[in-house]
Amino acid sequence: MSLLPDVSYANETVAALLAREPRAARVLLDHGMHCVGCAIAPFETMAEICVVYGVSLEQLIVELRDDRASEERETT
Repeated sequence: MSLLPDVSYANETVAALLAREPRAARVLLDHGMHCVGCAIAPFETMAEICVVYGVSLEQLIVELRDDRASEERETT
């Protein structure tokens, strides 16, 4: 799996990600990113919050993908 930033995640707003993938909230919270329910979430992209919180965008994307794959395995 490539660690290059996935534009679909990087340019997506936090609110859009959480609406599409509610389980992503746990991944964000595990990194101390308190974006869940934040008034700024509809306006900030994932790339922007990674800069704000000092989190690697590439690593966060890997974790989000892993979480999605885990969810898919649980439902099959």
